[in-house]
Amino acid sequence: MSLNGGLTITGAQLTSGATLTRARTLASAGSLRYAAGVLAVAAGYYALAVGGKALTLTGPAGAFWPAAGMAIAVLYLGGLRWWPGVLLGDLASLLGDVLSSELAVPPGSALAQAAGDLCGVLLAVLLLRRLAGPRAAMDRRQDVGAVLVAVMAGAAVSAVVATVAVRAGGLIDAAEMAVFARSWWLGDLAGGLVVIPLAAAWARPAAPAWRARPWEGALVIAAVAGLSVLAASAPQPLTYLVFPALIWAALRFGPQGATLSVALAVAIAVVAASNELGPFVEHSPSDSALNLQLFIVVAALTTLCLAAIASEHELLGRELVATRARGATAREEERRRIESELHDSAQNRLVGLQIRLRLAQERMEATEPEGAAALAGLIQEAGGVGDELRRISHGLSPRRLSSRGLVDALSGECALSAVAVRIAAADVGRSIPEVETAVYLGCLEAVQNAAKHAGPAATVTIGLQRDESTLRFRVHDTGDGFDPRTTPWGTGLAGLHDRIAAVGGRVAIDVAPGRGTTVAGAVPWPPRVA
Repeated sequence: MSLNGGLTITGAQLTSGATLTRARTLASAGSLRYAAGVLAVAAGYYALAVGGKALTLTGPAGAFWPAAGMAIAVLYLGGLRWWPGVLLGDLASLLGDVLSSELAVPPGSALAQAAGDLCGVLLAVLLLRRLAGPRAAMDRRQDVGAVLVAVMAGAAVSAVVATVAVRAGGLIDAAEMAVFARSWWLGDLAGGLVVIPLAAAWARPAAPAWRARPWEGALVIAAVAGLSVLAASAPQPLTYLVFPALIWAALRFGPQGATLSVALAVAIAVVAASNELGPFVEHSPSDSALNLQLFIVVAALTTLCLAAIASEHELLGRELVATRARGATAREEERRRIESELHDSAQNRLVGLQIRLRLAQERMEATEPEGAAALAGLIQEAGGVGDELRRISHGLSPRRLSSRGLVDALSGECALSAVAVRIAAADVGRSIPEVETAVYLGCLEAVQNAAKHAGPAATVTIGLQRDESTLRFRVHDTGDGFDPRTTPWGTGLAGLHDRIAAVGGRVAIDVAPGRGTTVAGAVPWPPRVA
């Protein structure tokens, strides 16, 4: 393209200019988003710092400092690039102390405190990432320990720098330095143990327990709030009355329930103490601060550890179920392999052997009648062995079970039982082969035990009922029963239990002398995909 001045602009230059313009626009938008994020972090830090200063029980040191926990959580979950927001928020909160007529913190002391706070936060973040990884979900005791160690170290740095700064500024005497440092350190520690686990646990989607039992979740929160208010307002020392509700939240709703409940209980305790209510303001300011801080630390650590242990046990349970399911699948594949080998190899070889023996028998009938008769016996014995192999093969993986389902397979097999068996079952549908085989073999094991021990006059009833995604089975015999306290389980009942547990089910045996034996259980019953 040519302009009147003789200047020529090519298409490539236009394209390059447009690309540069877009890049500048994107860079400008990214800078604006970053600036907005920094201001948001600063505003959040400032708000929590002002709230923490509402409860100043030991000189200028806040008894509970959630701003430290918020700063560590933001840099741990969001990245270290948000440190300017932490510094700005801290400086803004300290500006009020500098301008205050009561505290009159020297500017140098305020700047030193801000530097110490930032160094402590950065140290805590680096330690937390080192000990717990990039995303701690608070569902392991290792995560709880990592948060504790990281916050203790970061709070120690901040407390030492702050103590030296306020002493240099003439705000405290030398005799007060130990108490001041202890209160500062415990205040940061308490804030970190409340805020960091809360942010880490809720950075993930809500746990299934909240969706499955929303009414119980609301009841837990109400119990925590009610008991916390009661403990904070009662004239008697009822400080730890809230612990049963915290334990309830930890066991039923895991880390998310634990962290939310702890934050609510601590918030109520802090608000009550800031309004000079409750048991935490009955002593001197330093003792009151110490009592409140120890309550927060003990409540947070106890509840978090309990929730982590419960989560680890739940994870182990899921892994055990998955392992059992893999074992059931492997056993089913092994049964099919053995069935195939019995059918394709052993039985075929027996059939070939019978054919050759018949040919030899035919050739010997005219010349050696006695040898031919002996061969006839061998042919009959080989046929019996083939029938036995066929029966074993069908027992390993019954064809009626794979083709016609559980009820029909049980009906066909129980018709050959030594005791009378009645099957009471509706259409239970089809499920995956591993589950069908486990229930089939488990019911047959119970029937065989009844045939061995219940007596020839006993009868057996098999009940099958499908309830949504669960199949419930019940095998009851009218035999004499036995005393489980004196008669241990045999290998059959133990194998039945293991077989049902391998597919994620459960089984119980109800037995007593004189009233027979009942084997009842339930298994997941996922529908079979065609």
